[in-house]
Amino acid sequence: MRSTTRLRGMTWDHPRGIDALRAGSDEFERLTGVAIDWTARPLREFEDTSVVELAARYDLVALDHPFIGDAVAVGALMPLDTVLLPAELAERADDSAGPSNSSYHWKGRPWGGAVDAACMVSAHRAGAVDPAGIPGRWDAVAAFARRCGRESVLLAANPTHLWGTVLSLCEAVANTAVGPRDGWRRSGDGRPDWWGDGGIEPAVLDEAIDRALRLLPLCAPESLRSDPITVLERLARSGDPAMYTPLVFGYITYARPGARGELVAFSDAPRVGDDPVGTLTGGVGLAVSAHADSGREAAAFVRFVTSAKVQGGLSHDAGGQAGRRSVWTDEDVNAQVTHFYRDTLATMDRSFLRPRSPGYPSYQRAAADALHRGVLNGVGRREIVAELGKLWRVHVQA
Repeated sequence: MRSTTRLRGMTWDHPRGIDALRAGSDEFERLTGVAIDWTARPLREFEDTSVVELAARYDLVALDHPFIGDAVAVGALMPLDTVLLPAELAERADDSAGPSNSSYHWKGRPWGGAVDAACMVSAHRAGAVDPAGIPGRWDAVAAFARRCGRESVLLAANPTHLWGTVLSLCEAVANTAVGPRDGWRRSGDGRPDWWGDGGIEPAVLDEAIDRALRLLPLCAPESLRSDPITVLERLARSGDPAMYTPLVFGYITYARPGARGELVAFSDAPRVGDDPVGTLTGGVGLAVSAHADSGREAAAFVRFVTSAKVQGGLSHDAGGQAGRRSVWTDEDVNAQVTHFYRDTLATMDRSFLRPRSPGYPSYQRAAADALHRGVLNGVGRREIVAELGKLWRVHVQA
């Protein structure tokens, strides 16, 4: 009888975050004898806890791409190209949903596998809103709120997610992803050109904050303490006055019939001009700790769970959200999830990355708090823009 190697993994505690990984690890154990014990943390901890700290305690860590730089700088993660072959890495790059695969690369090496791709899109309770009335432009969002009432519009606008909304509004204003991909105004690390080494371009940030300040009074007051799960749970609740959100991270869980109350339908993010626009990239990467005693086995699981067969098969069946474009474009898969992938693919393809530079996670936390506090206290746009620029210099450029 073969002995069992046991690994420890950390993810987040929503069904989208844990169910597919558990299903994948059960099958991986059956095939290899390598077992994985998963711990799940709340969304807030997933967004804010240092990956360096987690990599000291777990063999496998689910992470958000901006944490890569801090972790690599102190040698906390194992590069996956020590186990995955060049052809395997190239195949994953070719089949990435948007920039998900490349978001876990840093300094020319892969530090995580894209198990889940996501970006900020629109959502509404299916049947509560005529699909023809879903705003396709930001100006129409205001008209929708005035027509249906502010309680009908709920925005994820706690500090972390108001920050994400403002960043996505920066891209809506500037739209760096128009025309052929080779003409997109993006830096080599996936950042849009309004976000340079000196921070976010002040004029773009000022206009984005202005749009956010005009939007928030049209949304339910509880928006400023809501996260995406709060918003989507309410959209899935029959009879809840909230029925629409213009921007929220896509969660396939709510588009699965019978999975979570009423169906939630997702659609591409609103735009400012005529062209489709990208938003902030989210999703989940799976990284291997450099301290793992069984690092090769952990990397083999990353290879397994990011394979096309698993992503479009048992992970999908267990409620997972794919990182592979071939799953996003699969018509049979789409038919099972209210066309979640098809209806948000234009936004996903154009989504942008946040910096992965060392110091960025601490900047994001400080900037999100400063932005949220400024909005609550009625601080002027110029003061907020200046404060965010100062924080960039303190945390990233220092």
